[in-house]
Amino acid sequence: MPEHSSAEDLPRRPRQPHGTIAFVALFGVVLPIAALLFESFTGMCRQIFFDPLPTPLHFILYATIPLANARLLLALVRGEAVPPRWALLHTFSAGVAVFYSLVFLPISPIAAIAIIAFGIGLLGLSPMLALLCAVFARKALKSRSGQPPGKLWKGIALAFLVLLAIDAPSTLTRIGMQMAASDSAATRLRGIQLLRKAGDEKMMLRLCYRQAGQATDLLGTLFTSQTESDPEQARTTFYRVTGTVFNSHPAPLHRSMRDWERTFDNDRGGTSVGQRVNDIALVASRMDGSIDANAALGYMEWTMEFHNKSPGQQEGRAEIALPPGGVVSRATLWIDGEEREAAFGGRAQVREAYAKVVRQSRDPLLVTTAGNDRVLVQLFPIPPSGNMKIRLGITVPMAPPAQGAMHLQLPAFSERNFDLAPDLRHAVWFESTAPLKGSPGLNAQAGPRDLYAVRGELEEPSPWQPMHTVWAPASRPAALAWSPDQISNDGKIVVQKFSETAAMPPQRVAVVIDGSLSMQQRKRQLLEGLASLPANIEMAVVFADDEKPALFLHNSANSLLTRQYLAQLEFKGGRDNSEALGAAWDWAAMSSRGAIVWIHGAQPLASQSAEALRQRFERRASQVALYDLALERGPNEIAQQLKGVSAVPGFGNVGDDLRKLLAQWQPGATQTVLSRERRSGSGMPLSSRSSQHLVRLWAANEVTAMSADPGRSGAAVTLATRYQLVTAVSGAVVLETREQYKDAGLEPVPPGSVPTIPEPETWAMIMVAALMLAWHRRYRSQ
Repeated sequence: MPEHSSAEDLPRRPRQPHGTIAFVALFGVVLPIAALLFESFTGMCRQIFFDPLPTPLHFILYATIPLANARLLLALVRGEAVPPRWALLHTFSAGVAVFYSLVFLPISPIAAIAIIAFGIGLLGLSPMLALLCAVFARKALKSRSGQPPGKLWKGIALAFLVLLAIDAPSTLTRIGMQMAASDSAATRLRGIQLLRKAGDEKMMLRLCYRQAGQATDLLGTLFTSQTESDPEQARTTFYRVTGTVFNSHPAPLHRSMRDWERTFDNDRGGTSVGQRVNDIALVASRMDGSIDANAALGYMEWTMEFHNKSPGQQEGRAEIALPPGGVVSRATLWIDGEEREAAFGGRAQVREAYAKVVRQSRDPLLVTTAGNDRVLVQLFPIPPSGNMKIRLGITVPMAPPAQGAMHLQLPAFSERNFDLAPDLRHAVWFESTAPLKGSPGLNAQAGPRDLYAVRGELEEPSPWQPMHTVWAPASRPAALAWSPDQISNDGKIVVQKFSETAAMPPQRVAVVIDGSLSMQQRKRQLLEGLASLPANIEMAVVFADDEKPALFLHNSANSLLTRQYLAQLEFKGGRDNSEALGAAWDWAAMSSRGAIVWIHGAQPLASQSAEALRQRFERRASQVALYDLALERGPNEIAQQLKGVSAVPGFGNVGDDLRKLLAQWQPGATQTVLSRERRSGSGMPLSSRSSQHLVRLWAANEVTAMSADPGRSGAAVTLATRYQLVTAVSGAVVLETREQYKDAGLEPVPPGSVPTIPEPETWAMIMVAALMLAWHRRYRSQ
């Protein structure tokens, strides 16, 4: 009897895994591709949480997930096995999915909520869903062939090794940043040394900005430090590691779906330059000036125009290095095409007026000092896709005669939050009754009425380049110059006298050398300059290193030892010079006439030891003189806290500049003594009359002397306001309306009282003197 087979005994064809196919297609291929493209174009995760795709290589690795799942999907549809090469890619991509699943795990609850609220939470869950797709597809393929495609653990291990290797710089940077923020000095130093060797400079720069979404890595998240949310600490670390100030670099690109986020300025309205804003640029600049060689002074006006290409209002901020002894005596702002003069007042008063108007998004300009011979300029708002124009008037004493000429250094930026237009040139024009010369790019010209000029176009010097210079090559200051005090209008005059006396050299001189990396390129010049150390003075060298500073005593009888010591010095990163200056002060103060020669680059750090240094100079103000020879313009937090610092003019070669300074202390050397006093006077020679800038320089010196006495600070503010000067106790602000001035208790200066180029009375007196001289010569010839 034939055997009948039942339906159960027939061989079954494998069921087509339609559910698995649909799941893999949607969540293993389409969703990862959508997540990859969405994050690449919008940067949403980078802005809010972290950057899952910090490099192009991360993008490629993440792209292996949908690619490998697509090949698994094809194998499922065709009912075929996965080729070995694709099996390896599948296991590797599964490892990438595991890695990103762990990275996204902390924000997965937020992503789940976002699915309901915004419909985009699936993007945050895409690595986990893609991993599930890979697991389901493996099971479906195994049920057919009995053999899963590839060894999963090998691919995962390989993926982890590759991703950890790629993220190693970020991981080491996070570890180093955490160590650099430690309370332990030894740990901080080890962190700085680690970052100098293996740190990611781009990542450190991003941490200097208060932006969400820094580059992340799985292992590095275990070492998240306070620098992630404290840009000030990150900025300090950045300088210690690189030796450069963070805002001397272009701001890192911050892509955003919202333009205001891309250009948001966290330092707006603050008291420092702060972060760079790449959408602001200085697009036009001109410097006009006049020089009175007889009185050894000048006046110049710097007109600047800024452009904002962003869709939102922006603030421009800059720290400007003035010529030594220079003082801002005029500030104007163009509002609706009309030039408005500033009001001068107490430092706190003008800053409060500026801050109040900034909050209202109106039109102020603020100018305050930022240490010796420096001012901080802030202007807001630079309109969207618009321009803002300002002018600064600067009264300048000429440098004492050196090499047979009087020099006037032009102002330059020491720090700024804006860019310079690619074709920007400063249009410079200076005039005088004496022949003038200038830096390369400035051409000497003879003008009408026996006036001489230099004019030309100059590029903005880099921070390590010297400031541009104008000088009178064949002139020396007159022994006597005077000017009536027309500001007080009480019949008194200001008299200036130059005289030559024997130099009084210090008994002890400590030379402090900044150990920052920026000094390395000047090392040879520095060694040449220090070779001329005077033999008649006790000398010591203090090197500002990462470790506690130590003194090296110079032996004039065996200068070879000093040269050997200097030759082995190593310049690295950025060094805080506060402790070295303190050690130098302690040694120099053992004599009745001590001095410190400080040779340095930028000093953006305000450490605790700076306060102890300030105490020394305040308690014994005249015991140790500090000569500041800056080889690089940039923020100088140390000098901002000290008073009575003597700036040493720098002309590009530190060896020559140092030799000129040390030559003043050689036996038999003479020095130029300048004195200014305000007194009653009459019968002064007309030919010696100068301009009101002589009065302003006298007032600036008086304010400096008065502000050193806490009991006379109020009188110092009154004097600075009366003579319209920006000093350590006063500032200038331009507001938009009379009501704003009234609310702030300020009064803008009358337009007729501000200095101009040239001052009318100056050239009138010159013409009168020239006519009298011509008449006198003609009378004698008859």
